[in-house]
Amino acid sequence: MAHVQKRTTGNGETRYVVKYRTPDGKGRSKGGFTTKKAAEDYATEVDFNQNRGTTFDAKAGAVTFRSVAGDWLASRMDLKPRTRQGYAYILNAGADLDATFGGYPLKKITRPLIVTWIARRVSEGKRPSTIKHQYFILKQVLDQAVADGRLSANPCDHVTLPTDRTAVVAVVESAKSGNKVTDGVVDPEQFLTADQAAALVAATPWPYNIMVHVAAWTGLRAAELAGLQVGDVKLPQPHNQAAPGAVHVARTVLVKYGPLVNPESNATPGKPEIVYDTPKTRGSRRKVPLTPATVAVLRDYLALHPRADEPFAPLFPASALKLQKPSGKRAPVHESGPRKGKRMTPAEQSARQPLEDAEARLLLDWETPVVHRNFHGQVYRPAVHRANLADAGLPDDFRFHSLRHTYASLCIAAGIQPFVLSKFMGHANTNVTLGVYAHLFQDDHADAMTALGALGQPPQTDNVVPIRPFKRQG
Repeated sequence: MAHVQKRTTGNGETRYVVKYRTPDGKGRSKGGFTTKKAAEDYATEVDFNQNRGTTFDAKAGAVTFRSVAGDWLASRMDLKPRTRQGYAYILNAGADLDATFGGYPLKKITRPLIVTWIARRVSEGKRPSTIKHQYFILKQVLDQAVADGRLSANPCDHVTLPTDRTAVVAVVESAKSGNKVTDGVVDPEQFLTADQAAALVAATPWPYNIMVHVAAWTGLRAAELAGLQVGDVKLPQPHNQAAPGAVHVARTVLVKYGPLVNPESNATPGKPEIVYDTPKTRGSRRKVPLTPATVAVLRDYLALHPRADEPFAPLFPASALKLQKPSGKRAPVHESGPRKGKRMTPAEQSARQPLEDAEARLLLDWETPVVHRNFHGQVYRPAVHRANLADAGLPDDFRFHSLRHTYASLCIAAGIQPFVLSKFMGHANTNVTLGVYAHLFQDDHADAMTALGALGQPPQTDNVVPIRPFKRQG
């Protein structure tokens, strides 16, 4: 039982101290109370927590969030390697979550502080999904602190999160900055037409033009594309062109960086380890049908694939760039356009090389699956700029993941229903699909209303004689 002791300071002032013991028998005290009632209230709180089996320790809340987060992540034995890597990335010392809360004692993290942090992230243009993911990890760490008796309540409770329709996404356009409200999760400018997708494919060097085409016409995630093997491609026989082909999504590629690299593996010290992992969710294991055009593209590609007769060979290879001798000159300056006067980025310079030269620079490793980080900087970003030099009209910041959104929009335009699209996309359920793409399902519902209205009409038949009104005689 906690009890209150009266003390007199050197200045003759009265103070009260609460003394109690933790379940392991260690004595604890909390002083500084100016009234006996405040001390008794605190003592009651201590007894209440201990009676319900919660270890209460006033000093436990002094430990920093950074320390508790590290212990929490180490204790999560249930996480997949990819999930653990993502959590570690969000909690690392250079990330915003650690920069904001890392040095705070747990008891100093308050609900208003969390609300202020969320408002700042919104003003910085972070998407609601990004903020929710970081908040979810923050809440899990503090939930564990509550369970361990370090906190009496979670300050994340009753915090309102931004929604997709209320968040303001900061956008940098040309030489000026502004705010733009997006309708839904996905920026409408990140959807491509079929012609724009074809222009991006044409601007990408082989063999990655095939991967870009498959991304736009199957909606596979980047890690799923990297995980494809030759045996995952099922093409119809040439004499049976009516049967659709398909790709089977059975695995993804995980790139382990830093401490996640297995020391017993054959990975070169200091370099990432590339391993296969399970798909994102149970629904991500799926078979995605192919259009006739994609079947033809993959048939031609496999005819050139050096390991086409090996079912477990990577479908798309890893790559590196041949080193070029430095010219000693500074990067050229844009002479026109929204970036006029600014120096070109390496990707913008590469985009000005002929496509044949870009292909000649690629060193392909057909033993290793494609690493998205390398592909994105070495191949994809120059391809976006190269397509725009040919007036493709792509957003300058067009993301590779937006090819997945492009596929969804093309499916919807073709009349594919949400349930079927959900299966193609590998979503957990149809609600996920509608949550992202509901604004694309636009219909005047004329056919449905005509059918509904027909139910209220009396049947018209030829063998029914209309009843004439009866007239009273006389």
